[in-house]
Amino acid sequence: MLLGRSTDNIPQDNDQKWPNKNAIGDLHNSGINNVNYKRQLAIRDAMKHAWSGYRQYAFGRDELQPLSKSYNDRWGNWSISLVDSLDTLSIMGMQDEYNEAKDYVRNIDFTRSPAGFQVPMFEMAIRALGGLLGAYELDNDPMLLQKAKDVGDSLAIAFETTTGLPSTRIDLNNRRPGFATTICIAESGSVQLEFKKLSQLTGDDKYRKLADRTSDVIESAPRKYKGLYPSYISVETGNNVESSVVSVGAYSDSFYEYQLKQYVLNRNEHKFKDQYIVSSMAVKEHLVARDPKNGRLFLGSLSYGGFTFIQEMEHLACFYPGLLALGAQVLNRPRDLILAEELAYTCYASYAMTPTGLGPERFRFSDYEPVGHGEDAMVPPKKKSNALSGQDKGIKRDTDGMMSIDRRYILRPETLESLFILYRVTGDPKYQEWGWNIFLGIEKYTKIESGGYAALKDVHETSSSDNLEDSMESFFLAETLKYLYLLFSPTDLISLDEYVLNTEAHPLKIIK
Repeated sequence: MLLGRSTDNIPQDNDQKWPNKNAIGDLHNSGINNVNYKRQLAIRDAMKHAWSGYRQYAFGRDELQPLSKSYNDRWGNWSISLVDSLDTLSIMGMQDEYNEAKDYVRNIDFTRSPAGFQVPMFEMAIRALGGLLGAYELDNDPMLLQKAKDVGDSLAIAFETTTGLPSTRIDLNNRRPGFATTICIAESGSVQLEFKKLSQLTGDDKYRKLADRTSDVIESAPRKYKGLYPSYISVETGNNVESSVVSVGAYSDSFYEYQLKQYVLNRNEHKFKDQYIVSSMAVKEHLVARDPKNGRLFLGSLSYGGFTFIQEMEHLACFYPGLLALGAQVLNRPRDLILAEELAYTCYASYAMTPTGLGPERFRFSDYEPVGHGEDAMVPPKKKSNALSGQDKGIKRDTDGMMSIDRRYILRPETLESLFILYRVTGDPKYQEWGWNIFLGIEKYTKIESGGYAALKDVHETSSSDNLEDSMESFFLAETLKYLYLLFSPTDLISLDEYVLNTEAHPLKIIK
């Protein structure tokens, strides 16, 4: 068991090499057995059920609202659930559904938006541009690439600022960036894969230049912590916002993800590899701690100005174990794999500790100070505490000192993302079992009979008739179900040696 395991004798990265240079996933049997095949089919059936609800009640609109059997267009009516789902439908072999969806894409105008609506730059980069590029990589239909170019040209308007940092929104109908004084690094630093892939496929270098200029501005801003970046930066000056927090969770997460993945996409991008290594070391130094009560490693956050360590972990941060595992394999950093496995266990424990088997948006650890950061955090705990602070009274206390702070489960994919990557890297079947347990919780507590799946209000509630929210985000189709399906697939299906997945799980071919 990973829980509480001592890691004080882990070799340094340059002291140990991988047993061979085999490809990601080749360290174990890449075939599919009967159990995995049946689980694949069950997950495919879940996608069919989700799609049937979308097709019946929301086809061509942004999102299904499964409880009311209606829809919303909160992303500007770019049919975002449909576009976000294209490569999932293709990967799962749902060819009829894929063809119908692709035919609909032909008539979407990605150069316009509803009157008065400002297009969210980041979400459309990862969902719309990423979705179209991912589908094109699997299909090679020129129409998909042209539509991706239309999206890229619309999003490029956001970068027409004095610093080159994009605005958060775009006044598309008037062809100008929306007003913004600041932008989070997850938004400004997570369009690079999509823009660089678009440049490679179209031969137009302008998208890559916009992405690199943004990266350079973020990197050149003075910082208090080497390798760590405050969550917000000024669009007007290019300086960091002093009141920001430092974390790998909300507002920062995919920025760190794209440091490594820009190098994975193009192995000539050495500066991003170097930046990732520095950042991963800083995360271990400042953001990783061990809860002295339950022995689990977790990822906290820092107040940027006050040096205050916050002993809470977000579901969004549960992508990070998978990132560490990918970096461990690609960059030959075996020490990071052990840390990845411990952090992934914590993320899975946040699910396993609840009655529904589904994880909360945010959870907190023991009131005792963490044993330490970085190397000190690797030492097993010496003290335990059952104390509750006054502010935690009334919050449901979970097992082993973990407490749910925000008890929603909105069909998020991050833990499953890490389990998928860890399984591909290690071949350890426990990651499949953990993923299957999560899927069973999704099926039992979020499935809507008339079609679709709904977000859960409280992962600790199993009997309430009013515990669902009228929402099925597009990432459930693009990411959550895709990661589950790939977890039980042969490793040559979307091989991690051939593809890098963007932060919305869209497969982009690695540039050779």
